[in-house]
Amino acid sequence: MAPALPANGSERLLLEADLSAERAASVVRMAIAVALLVTVEVVLKRSNDISLLDLTEARNQARATLGLLFFAGLAVYLLVKFGRWRPWMAYVTVTVDIAVLTGSLLADLRDLRLPVAFMSMFPVVGVFPLLLAVSALRIRPWVQLYALCLTLVGLALVACLGGWGSNLAPETFLRDAEMFYSVPANTARAAMLALGGAVLVLGAVRGRRLLNRAVAETTRRLNLARYLPAELLPVLSSDNIEDLRIGRRAEVALVFIDIRGSTAMGEAMSPAALTGFIGAFRARVTRAARQHGGVIDKFIGDGAFIIFGLPQTSGDDVARALAFCRSMLASVDEWNGLRKATGAVPVAVGIGVHFGTAFVGAIGDEQRLEFTVMGDAVNVAARLEDATKALEVPLVASGDVLRAAGEDPERAGSHWRSLGTQTLRGRNEAMPIYTLENDAV
Repeated sequence: MAPALPANGSERLLLEADLSAERAASVVRMAIAVALLVTVEVVLKRSNDISLLDLTEARNQARATLGLLFFAGLAVYLLVKFGRWRPWMAYVTVTVDIAVLTGSLLADLRDLRLPVAFMSMFPVVGVFPLLLAVSALRIRPWVQLYALCLTLVGLALVACLGGWGSNLAPETFLRDAEMFYSVPANTARAAMLALGGAVLVLGAVRGRRLLNRAVAETTRRLNLARYLPAELLPVLSSDNIEDLRIGRRAEVALVFIDIRGSTAMGEAMSPAALTGFIGAFRARVTRAARQHGGVIDKFIGDGAFIIFGLPQTSGDDVARALAFCRSMLASVDEWNGLRKATGAVPVAVGIGVHFGTAFVGAIGDEQRLEFTVMGDAVNVAARLEDATKALEVPLVASGDVLRAAGEDPERAGSHWRSLGTQTLRGRNEAMPIYTLENDAV
C-alpha cells in the first residue's frame, strides 16, 4: 500500500519526485552492478597469464561486492513498487552502498598484501564517485551531503586500516601491478566514467522534467486564479480544488452593495470619467473587504457581492460583515467630501446584509472555473439591498444577521432602528428588517 500523499500540492509533487527518483536510482544501481560485473570478468579473464598474483580471491570479491550492490538496488525497487518505501530509508541505502565498497577495498588490499598508497589501482575506487552520482538523482541535498561525508569517512577508514606491505620484490611487484593500469583495467575505469556521465545526464533529465511539472502546475494554478476570487488562492495552493468543485453548505454573511442612480450619472459622464468613477468605487469596496476579511465574489457593473466566511467559517464572520458595511458608508461619506470640493454630484449607495445557509463551490473545469454562492440566503441579501431604494435608507439588515452578531436592536443605546416587518420582493413571508441610525457610521 502506497504512503498517503500530502494534501499540499508542492509537498505532493516532491514526494512523487522522491519516489520516482528512488525507483530510478535503484534501477541505475542494478544496471551499474551488472555492467561493472561484466567489465571485471573481462578484465580478470585477460589477466590470467599473470602468475605471481592470485586473482581468484579478487574475482570472488568483485562478484560479491557487485552482487550486494545489485540486490540492494533490487530491494529498494521492490520497496518503492509495493509502497513500503519511506524517505529515511535513503540513508540506510547510502550506508549499505558505502559500507560494501569500503569493505571490498579493504579486502582487496588485504588479499594482495598491498600498501594503502596503492588503493587507487583498484577500479572499485571509481565506484565511489559513481554512487555519489546515483545519489544525486534523489535531489535531496541532505542525503547527498550524507553520502559525501560517509564516502570520505570510508576512504579515511581504508587509509587507517589498510597498512599492509607487499611481500613481493619491488621489480616483481611493479611488473605485476602493471595489470591494474593495462588496457582492460583502464577500460573498466572508462566504463565507470561513462556510467557516471550517463547517470548525471539522467539526473539532469529528471531535474528538467520535475521543473517542467512544477511550471505546468504553477501555470494551472495561475489560470484558475484568473477566474476565482483572490482570497481563495490559499485553497488553490493547498490543492483543495476538488473540494471546492464538490462544494459545501455553509453559514455565511452576505452583502450586496450598489450605487444608487448610477445610470443617470453615467449618462452625464464621458467614457473615461465613467471608467474612473466605477474604478474608484470598486477600489473602495476592495479596500474595505480586505480590511475586514471579506471575499468579493463578483463586481456587477456598479455593484458588488461580498461574502464573509470563506474559505472557512469562523465565529466573527457576521461581525466582520457589519464592520464592512460601516466602513463602506464611512468611505462613501469621505468620497462625497472629495467630490463636493470639485462640484461633482454626491454618491449614494444601497447595502443589503443577511446571514444564512448557502451553497459554496466552483463550477467548471481547470481551464475556467466560476465561483458560485447560491441559495435562499443569497436571494434575501439581494432583496434587502433592493429594498433600500423604496425605504430610502443606505443600509438594510435582516433580523437574522443582527441575532448572529449578538446585537439587540431593542436594547437601550442600540444604533439599530427597526424598519418594521416587511415582505421582500419575490417572497411570501415577511421578516423584520433594520437600518443604522444616521450617527452610527
